[in-house]
This record gives sequence, C-alpha cells and structure tokens, in this order.
Amino acid sequence: MNALLRWIGRALAWGLLGATASPLGAQPWAPGQEPASPKRPAPLAEARALERLRRDDPGPDLRRRYLQAAHALLQRYWNTRELPRLLLAGDAAQGCGAGVVREPMAYYCPQSLEIAMALDLGRSLRSARGKPPRELLLLELAVLAHEWGHHVNREQGRGPYGGGLGLTVRQEELAADWRTGMLFGWLLREGVLDVDAYTQTANLMFELGDYERITPQHHGYPKDRFAALSQGMATQLSAGQQLGSWSVDTSETFSQPLPGELQRYAVRRFEIDRGNQIATNLIGGLLGAASCIWGSQQQCLGMALEQGKGRAEGTYTSRILTLDCASGRFDVSGDDFGPQPISRDGKGQAAVLAARDCPRMPGLGSRPGSQ
Repeated sequence: MNALLRWIGRALAWGLLGATASPLGAQPWAPGQEPASPKRPAPLAEARALERLRRDDPGPDLRRRYLQAAHALLQRYWNTRELPRLLLAGDAAQGCGAGVVREPMAYYCPQSLEIAMALDLGRSLRSARGKPPRELLLLELAVLAHEWGHHVNREQGRGPYGGGLGLTVRQEELAADWRTGMLFGWLLREGVLDVDAYTQTANLMFELGDYERITPQHHGYPKDRFAALSQGMATQLSAGQQLGSWSVDTSETFSQPLPGELQRYAVRRFEIDRGNQIATNLIGGLLGAASCIWGSQQQCLGMALEQGKGRAEGTYTSRILTLDCASGRFDVSGDDFGPQPISRDGKGQAAVLAARDCPRMPGLGSRPGSQ
C-alpha cells in the first residue's frame, strides 16, 4: 500500500483527521463509564447463520453478502448506538478524503462513520496466496472486526490499551486487535467456530503487523498484535474450557488427549520462528552499511528506514506433547529440544496439563499460564 493510501486508509481513522468529526469522537469513553445503552441478547443465531453462509452457500457474490451479514452481526454484538456504513471496492466514500474506495484499502473513518473493505487478501498476504476466496472469509471477518474495533473504541473505551500520557496509533491499533480477539473468543466459546478454523485464520492474521518502528503510523509488531488478539480472546475463554474435542490450556495453546494413551496429547501451540527474520535483517544490515559507506546520503537513509523489517513467521503448530508425571518432565515432538522440566515450558501448557492429570506431583501449585 503506498504512503497516501496507508495514511488515508489507516492512520486517519484514529483521530488524525477525525478527532472533531462528531461529539462521540471528542473523547473516548473510559471502560465502564460509557452512557448506558439497552442490553440485547447476544446475536448467536446470526453468528451461526454467518458461519453457514461461509461454509455452505454456493451462491454468487459470496464475499459481498458475507461482509454485509458480518457487518450487521458486529453491530448487534457490540450493541453500538451508531451503525457505520460499509463500503466495498468501487463505492463512493464521503469522508476522510478517500473519494472512491479502491484496492488496497481497509479503514474506519470517524468523520463520516464509514468502514471500507477493499483488500485483496489472496494477493497481499504471502501465506494466503493461492487459497480460494471462500477460505479467506474468516480473515475478512477478522479485518472487518478490527475496523469495527476502532468504532467501538470511540464509544466504549480502549480497554487495557487506553492508558499512557497520550493516545498513539499503536495503542489504537492494539485496542482494535483486542476487540477482534473478544469476538473470535466468543465465536469459539459458543461453538460457532472450531479450533481448526480459528488457528488456520490466526496463522494468516500474524502477517498483518508491521515493522516500521520509526514512522508515526507504526501499528505494532505482529507479535504485539497477536498478543492483543490473544488477550481479547482470553476474556471469553478460560483454562480447561472444552471447545469440542479440544481443551483451552492457555491463551495461545489448545490440547486433546490421544485416545488410549496416558499423558500424551495432540496440541496446538502458537510459535514464532525468527530464523528468516534474523537472516533478512543481517543481510539488510550489511547492505545498509555498504550504502552508507559507498552510496549517497539518500541511499543510506533509504536503507536505514528498511532496517528491522525482516519478518518473523508465526503459526499454530500441530505437535504431540508427552508428560512424564513421575519425573516432572515434558517433551514436545518436532521441536529442537529433548525432555525438559515442566516449569521450562514457556507456553505454560505443560504445567496446566500436569496440574490436571498429575494431581499428586509436588510443587505444581496453581496452573501457570492459565488465563
């Protein structure tokens, strides 16, 4: 996305252009202090209908119909006083200087209460390339929920990301990711989505962060944004909760016992691989140094702006975790480590499983890593 579209499509929505657009935009409500609004039942029937539409509908123009139904669901879920207008590619935009919504755009405009959705995710995300459009609809929902998060932030506060001396773009972005996690946690809790659908979508969502640390529009590293998503999801789920055949262990791990086997589990663990990131940044650093020694000042500055942008890869891995209750150790298949003490599991999953399935093991105490 070029600089103009990035500025129009994302940054302006957090108050850079829309801070005085309406009384609601003048000051965000603190959590729990927003004006009372009538409570309505959670729109569970609508959520299930939306998922049936994604899975089973063979009709034409599926993406448009799916986004329109998801837009209505989000208004019901958050129970907002105002309903933004949903804009798709080719629609005229009234606010924030966009004019006409064109790819690649996805933004919330507080001036005109508009949400634009015109991203070709199959082209813009490396891990989504080649996937049929139907398989990307949950990611479309995540992007739409994120833009809705900005609207809800203005009405209902920014949750754990509302503190500090002044609002930053990064805080606003992470608060919207947190609200996206709340929605997906609710969909998981109610059985609308299963663990497979969520983890496959979360793998794609990890690419949505950025590494532009020295620009005012830095939205948060992918790890930061995934942590915000997980925090939001954890408000709807709890350790030990069953989601079909899977159990929630921590905000980033799930497990299910292997049939007929003791203390062996199929597990999903969100893991970050920094190998490609380190190599890319190392090569970039060498090229940057060469540019500053032998190149022009403009080349040197350009390479400096690119430093640190090598991307880590984050994914929910499918592994087997084995507990040895007698020795207090665990092992995870396919990683680079042999059996280790349960306390060494940085994900906290082994301790949660041991607290449940090794009840006589000393020193476990409460369940570390629980949400």
